[in-house]
Amino acid sequence: GSSELIKSGPQFNSWRAPTENDTPSMAVEWRNFGLDRIVHEIEGVEVYRIEPQLLRIRVKSRANAPDVKEGFRCQYDYAIYGSGDVLMDVDVVPSVKLPPLPRIGLQLSIPGGYDTITWYGRGPQENYIDRKEGAPVGIYRGTVEEQYVPYIVPQENGNKTDVRWASLTDEDGKGLLFVGMPLFEVSVHHFTTEDLTKAKHTFELKRRDDITLNIDYRQSGLGGASCGPETLIQYQIKPQPVHFSIRMRPISSIDIAIELSKQIIRLK
Repeated sequence: GSSELIKSGPQFNSWRAPTENDTPSMAVEWRNFGLDRIVHEIEGVEVYRIEPQLLRIRVKSRANAPDVKEGFRCQYDYAIYGSGDVLMDVDVVPSVKLPPLPRIGLQLSIPGGYDTITWYGRGPQENYIDRKEGAPVGIYRGTVEEQYVPYIVPQENGNKTDVRWASLTDEDGKGLLFVGMPLFEVSVHHFTTEDLTKAKHTFELKRRDDITLNIDYRQSGLGGASCGPETLIQYQIKPQPVHFSIRMRPISSIDIAIELSKQIIRLK
């Protein structure tokens, strides 16, 4: 039988639960521009059947806070193949007045059973573009729960960089595979970004059954602003147009992921 693999998304996302390094000045700026309360408004949808086995869908949307003029224009192009592969091209054009951004990426909600994450990228511990020296590239696996880093004040955590592919699977190895073209950053939680933003202490977080999955083009570096310098300029995300691609596909076993990821790189 068929089972639901994605509850919501993939939808453009720019917010992260501020880290203690973000809070001094950046997080204030981010909130001033409404990055924590973005609303998505669809401006148009076009559907083309290119051939019997290929459907193309283009969705254009605006994303900004209701009370803020500055925001993002997004275009999502989906190519849906008969094989079940979905190739997604995303174009994001931020308003030039925006400050350096927390992240640029996609957020999805995945049903609770798909609790094993496997990724080919940096690990096993969390890593960020300015915090990745001690995290070699390899194939890692663990539960969604194990990716959570219990900072005393809940904040963004558990990110992985330089990811070639990642999958979320259930105990039978069925689930969803995401392949970078070429690389992405990934994080998974049993909490929403809002949960992590609101909670002041770890015990206030209530585990949700569903999984929040972030597939990021890039996430801002962490810097050291809680006690030292801000995020270095080369690790910030300037409000400039960005294009990125991701391939998604349902899988029936994890070994398939390794095979497919090799083919998919050739398929491009």
